[in-house]
Amino acid sequence: MKKKLAALLLCTAMICSMAACGEATDGEKETGGNENESEEGKEGEQEEIVEIIWQYPSSGNIGVGFQDMEDALNELMEKDIGVHVTFEPVNLGECQQEAMLMVTGNEQLDLCMSAFTSIEPLVTGNMILPLDDLIKEYGQGILDLGTNMTYGYYGSTLYAVPPVTLDTSGYVFFAKTELLDKYDIAIDDSKIYSFDELEDIFEVIKEGEGDNFYCFPIDDTFSSAINLTYDEIGGSKGAGVLMLNRDFKELTLHNLYETDEYMEYAKRMYQWAQKGFISPDAAVTTETTDTLVSTDNYLGTFYFADPLANLEYGNTVGAELTSIRIMEPYVKNGGGVSCVWSIPITSKHPEKAMEALNYIYTNDEANWLIQYGLEGVSYEIVEQTDEGTQIRMLSEDVNSLPYYNPYGLWGNQLHYPSIYPAPVEKQKLRIEMNEGIPEERKSGALGYNFISTDVASELAAVNTVIAQYERAINAGALNPEEAIPEFVKSLEDAGIDKVIAENQRQLDEWAASKE
Repeated sequence: MKKKLAALLLCTAMICSMAACGEATDGEKETGGNENESEEGKEGEQEEIVEIIWQYPSSGNIGVGFQDMEDALNELMEKDIGVHVTFEPVNLGECQQEAMLMVTGNEQLDLCMSAFTSIEPLVTGNMILPLDDLIKEYGQGILDLGTNMTYGYYGSTLYAVPPVTLDTSGYVFFAKTELLDKYDIAIDDSKIYSFDELEDIFEVIKEGEGDNFYCFPIDDTFSSAINLTYDEIGGSKGAGVLMLNRDFKELTLHNLYETDEYMEYAKRMYQWAQKGFISPDAAVTTETTDTLVSTDNYLGTFYFADPLANLEYGNTVGAELTSIRIMEPYVKNGGGVSCVWSIPITSKHPEKAMEALNYIYTNDEANWLIQYGLEGVSYEIVEQTDEGTQIRMLSEDVNSLPYYNPYGLWGNQLHYPSIYPAPVEKQKLRIEMNEGIPEERKSGALGYNFISTDVASELAAVNTVIAQYERAINAGALNPEEAIPEFVKSLEDAGIDKVIAENQRQLDEWAASKE
């Protein structure tokens, strides 16, 4: 309905505009309007506004100010590039599935997102367009920013564009400062804490807070990565992983779930669940991590190792957070699993779609508008210096704002402002962290892409098995000594060995070509 209404309004506006032009021309003829005036009128005519249908990754609540944001964005884009955007809100995790449904139904969709999953289904299903030529002609600004396009390639062809962001991986634990202070627990910012040390902290606070209090929710975004340094270069752990904790340059793939490291991790989670650190329903709850951590029933959560992110995430959950470092940052391939934008084959205007994407990447005003909403309505600028911009959200509870986007997926993330109380130079610190990662902590598979076409059915079956077991094991709901052998056997029956062998074959060929 929204698309039809927008299209109707556009058509009405265009018809009125054309009619007005026609009336002016007739009037000039009747009054003897001169030729120069007629030429000036033609030069003043605007190009036709093109309608772009663009997926909008959402957490489920777009806010009452969503339409105001879209209207303000279109005021900019219509004037600057002749594009009118109609956003289609969709749950972040369902973007790719919804895009496939729309393309199958031959519905117009000009820009879609794949979030934390490979673009392979879209490519092999012939559902998205190759972008090599389009980005050179209509997206040069994206290329000039130095965007890491690795995640957008399938084979040697570009099919997607990732945001401009950090290349780093690594995790921390965010603990509520109030609870650390309550139990006189001091955190050393320069120290990397082991899981044994983290457990000591959990035990003190859990004992003091009692029943119905837990240390952290289970978040599938982080999963076992919070304690294991690995690289899922096939876009799925089911395609094998490089165990970077053993050797960052070793290119031998492993079944993560049959490694000693995963067994040790699973035993730890099982023990923590027995001690009450993890909720009994952690494996099945539908509540989001943000919602759970915002209550008084949780100490904190595992999170990405991003400088000063504890300050901004603290705004999201309404609590002051202290960052506990548990891992040195590193760089991995990730198998193309990121959040990336693609142009579906049902795009009516691929050139304009790329131009619109380029506009968001290169125009900070438009980028911030989508991310934070309207200045003076959702946020205010606190400070602007040569090192960046600091803004303050106009409510401590961002969910109560007229508009706020919880996902940083739009354009150039390194040009986002810092959110108070994070200092104005936050992005500078992020870039310095990124540039400071030594070569010895960078995966040897950077630049490699796995083509899983020949083992697609096996990989799908393997991923189904992973979905059946992994979350329950990570939540400590299953005894790993019993569950993991069963899990591994099911993976083998589904064909994981064949998938890993094919990934290894391609990886070896790629590595040989680099010598």
